[in-house]
Amino acid sequence: MKKILLFLLAGILFTGNGYSQEAVDSMKIFYRRGYRHVDLSFRDNREQLNRFLGTVREALKNDRVEKLVIRSYASPDGAAEANKLLAARRADELKAYLVREGNVPSDLIEHHAEGIAWDLLREQVAASDMEARDEVLDILDHTPLWVYDDQGRVVDSRKKQLMDLRGGRPYRYMLQHFFPDLRNSSNTVLYLRIVEKTDEPADESLAVVDSVPAQPSAESEPAPVQQPDTVAAEPATTIVPVAQPADAEPARTYPRHIFGIHAGYCNSWITSYGLASSNKPGYEAGFIYRLGLSRNYPFYLRTGLNFISKGYEINGFDDSSTTINYLQLPVGVDYTIALGKHLALIPSAGLYYAVGVWGKRHMGDETVCLFGREGGFSRHDMGFLCGVDVAFYRFFVGAEYQQGLIDIDKSDKVYGDSSHMIGYKHVKNRSFVVKVGVYF
Repeated sequence: MKKILLFLLAGILFTGNGYSQEAVDSMKIFYRRGYRHVDLSFRDNREQLNRFLGTVREALKNDRVEKLVIRSYASPDGAAEANKLLAARRADELKAYLVREGNVPSDLIEHHAEGIAWDLLREQVAASDMEARDEVLDILDHTPLWVYDDQGRVVDSRKKQLMDLRGGRPYRYMLQHFFPDLRNSSNTVLYLRIVEKTDEPADESLAVVDSVPAQPSAESEPAPVQQPDTVAAEPATTIVPVAQPADAEPARTYPRHIFGIHAGYCNSWITSYGLASSNKPGYEAGFIYRLGLSRNYPFYLRTGLNFISKGYEINGFDDSSTTINYLQLPVGVDYTIALGKHLALIPSAGLYYAVGVWGKRHMGDETVCLFGREGGFSRHDMGFLCGVDVAFYRFFVGAEYQQGLIDIDKSDKVYGDSSHMIGYKHVKNRSFVVKVGVYF
């Protein structure tokens, strides 16, 4: 009996002096639909990350970090497997961001992909006055993710029933009002290890208040956060910063990869021996790719692929109309100048290379293929371009000037060997483009 009492006493003493974990800070960040990268410009992500990393850095400085736990989610829209993969990638990307920007050791971070945030959706529906609220709750509570027949084939699903309910009106309402809050990596919780509970703060820079008894032991895992919409589990301890260190604000970072599409109006003409033709309207469309060249400055390599219709008109001389369609590859650089929280100016400059895919000249009833023997035009063009975009959230409008640098009409024989005497030599493209687009 004495031996048993001695063992119990030793266990109590060991537990009292051992480490325990306390959840002391947390954050929630959000994503655009289908995105996995950490976007500081979206909603209040920047403020959340700056505040959270300030606490993490101070705890790391004092060797107090036990672990960080990331739980990531996706919304129900889209394919189930794609959402599962997206949630996993969001967790991976956020972990990489914390390692890179917060200098958090990788082995201190746990990350879990929780898939679709059904529990949070139920809470949102229950708290709302949406159409068919009770029917939606009944589907969420009693319909499994997949419904199988006797042969094991999928015949129905929870999502399908939600989409079919009342012609899809409740689902569309949730898609607009609830789903954006489901696209998050939530409950990113910082756990500190506490050596011994005392009435005095264990650290001069962090004061621990509102402590509650009965902390879990070192061997027990803290209970996971159950609901994805909760910013954090109710913390056992609240951290009050007494003084912010000078380096608490993390360096501002920008997305590494940016994709977009655009389309617009092209007004083009040519110059030859210093003379300019009449303008010809056209169009352009394409996609853009921007590769970040710096983590701390919005300096990007800019490229993509465009389809552009250029050309010119000659009036009062031979009354001709020429159209040249190109596939055009721009390569340049740009820099983002913030004008507000969601407004930015993006000047750019660079070079382009274009290859002609189709070209015709109309002179009265006669049509000549530009890239054939009679046309004498080169398929290749190269030149300089510069422009500026005005971006608002993901959308942008832009203007761009393009100036060809090489002669595209080296052997035109429309007027015989004397063509160069009447302005059909040293032909160079000029164009002005106005466009609109969106970044993904």
